[in-house]
Amino acid sequence: FMHAAMGVFLTVYVEKKTGNLWLGGAALALYEAFGVLGVLCGGTLSDRVGRKQVLLCVLALAPAAVLLFVFSTGWIQILSLMVVGFTVLSTTPVMLALIQEHADKNPSAANGLFMMTSFAVRSIAVFLAGIMGDALGLENMFILSAAIGCCAIPFLLKMKC
Repeated sequence: FMHAAMGVFLTVYVEKKTGNLWLGGAALALYEAFGVLGVLCGGTLSDRVGRKQVLLCVLALAPAAVLLFVFSTGWIQILSLMVVGFTVLSTTPVMLALIQEHADKNPSAANGLFMMTSFAVRSIAVFLAGIMGDALGLENMFILSAAIGCCAIPFLLKMKC
């Protein structure tokens, strides 16, 4: 949910806060750039320290960083946006590695199923985030997306990997 909310509504949020569309575009570029770093580091790091440990760290940091982004200004807000991009976007390669490790007989089909499910769920999340943003305001939508992100932690803790 955080991935959908940040990726789609970050530019609108920043533009509404600052009145500057260029800053909104710069915020999205910064978020995505650090997301690329997160993708590159996430998979490699999970190879070394474990998938569950990396996902747990990311699922703890990402919601906190989203909240810090919403409630701060200036350099702290920029730094928190970097952390949000790095953490939120780094989960996909780690989850793909988990899928590949557990799909002994049909890894390609498992990968395709994961990607299909991911895109479908993200599309629904964008729609719901938009509804929440319209009804509650974008700031509250980001706060709720952080809270929803925390809901994944108990499921991760029950996972055997």
